[in-house]
Amino acid sequence: MPVRASHIPHNLERTTLQKMNATEGLLARQLYPAGQVTLNGMIAKGWIEKQMDANRGARYRITPAGEAALKAKIPDGSSRR
Repeated sequence: MPVRASHIPHNLERTTLQKMNATEGLLARQLYPAGQVTLNGMIAKGWIEKQMDANRGARYRITPAGEAALKAKIPDGSSRR
């Protein structure tokens, strides 16, 4: 099976983006099962951003690039040779 293009979120990333989509930001524990490695990867891709909340710690929110990634069409594999 070919590797999915990096601009298309895999299942865990997509689930995380969907959780964030209608919020002003969520704590890392609210994004379970996504862990810090997944969140850091999504930050590196520009899909989410981390904001520090003085009272509660880091909050994560979706960016416009993350919204576009969430809307990206998932290849169905029918074009395989």
